[in-house]
Amino acid sequence: MIRAIILTLALAGCTRTVTVTKEVPVEVRVPVAVACVLERPDEVVPLRYKIAREQWEALSTDQRENLLQAQALDRKAFGDKLFVATAGCN
Repeated sequence: MIRAIILTLALAGCTRTVTVTKEVPVEVRVPVAVACVLERPDEVVPLRYKIAREQWEALSTDQRENLLQAQALDRKAFGDKLFVATAGCN
């Protein structure tokens, strides 16, 4: 009887638990050096050079607003392109 108890206690110490871990990928952002671009994007041509004064006066308010909004978007795009082109410059 004592042998059975000793044997049971000895075998109880031999058990081990197995844990399963799942690896999860982690995104790591690393800054990358970009060369300086020497070529600048084309500048936006102002409306006063695109449309004659007489044509401007003949446009409705909505047409003028649409032209001005389009020019504003062109200038924003130019600024974004210029920023990208010069981001690598010191």
